[in-house]
Amino acid sequence: MNVAPSIIYNVALLFIMMVPGIIMKKCRLCSDTFGKGLSNLVLYIAQPALVFLAYVRPYDGEILKNSLWVFIFSVVAHLIFAAAALTAFKKAPDAMRRMLSYSTLFSNAAFMGIPLIAAVLEDLYPGATLYASIYNITFNLFLWSVGVYICTNGQDADSDGIDDHDEAIRSKKSSPLVALYHPVTVAALLGLVIFILPIEGYIPAIATEAFSMLKNLVAPLSMTVLGLRIADMKLAGAFKDKFMYLFLALRHIILPFAVILVLWAVELFGLSLAFPVKAVLVIMAAAPAASSGTMFAEKFDCDAVYVSRLVAISTILSIATMPLMVLFI
Repeated sequence: MNVAPSIIYNVALLFIMMVPGIIMKKCRLCSDTFGKGLSNLVLYIAQPALVFLAYVRPYDGEILKNSLWVFIFSVVAHLIFAAAALTAFKKAPDAMRRMLSYSTLFSNAAFMGIPLIAAVLEDLYPGATLYASIYNITFNLFLWSVGVYICTNGQDADSDGIDDHDEAIRSKKSSPLVALYHPVTVAALLGLVIFILPIEGYIPAIATEAFSMLKNLVAPLSMTVLGLRIADMKLAGAFKDKFMYLFLALRHIILPFAVILVLWAVELFGLSLAFPVKAVLVIMAAAPAASSGTMFAEKFDCDAVYVSRLVAISTILSIATMPLMVLFI
């Protein structure tokens, strides 16, 4: 089934959901910390509920096999992204280079990818949201290792004579192990246990109904947060930034298409992948720049204003490029 029209419709719908956030910010109906609170609600409560429910289903060996393929190819995809991100912006000023590299490597898989896949694919292809959660595990593993390295390597922002990356390692802020106790990862691992055993029939109906109500918060709240950030975007000088155009080409066209080429190549060698596996990989890879870039910039004293601009412009552009990438598969 051709899901491209549904992708286009739902991407447009998600963008409409940004409008309340933009209105609230422009009309000063919320505090500066409101967006952070909503982000925490999505990342620590609503998304884990959505991911956990994706595993509450009768055991299916095909879904488990597809999950393994998603994990393998998501690792391959992030290795490709990392290679491009670490080499493409060597001529950019240091502060810009870090945020360009970070935003090239990490897509907004959590705030855009997962809600979109849940809305478009889950009804047609049961297990699609589960595959998206597997991709997100890989994302977090790279985020808390390569992502922290990009933001800290060679910096000594606090002027204490110790490289910030060394400090991050000592405080365990850059270990991939951090990803293992992220709520979404914990929800996925617990869900996987329930899926494999299987014991989904023993979960009280009131619990699943509560989780279902929480998961419905993911899309509107995620988009509200992005709307708040877009409202803060300052366009002055944005389109004179030559590095931004390279970043947009990589994040939205070149790297997602590289993933498509890898998927085509493996099928030429006889490996037949299910359509939802390919669709999830491409949608997650084609998502705009990760909104976590702002959080990481503030955490590690990088240029938060610049990365916010990258995220905002990338998010607006994705309404056209995400459906385009799906058309190729």
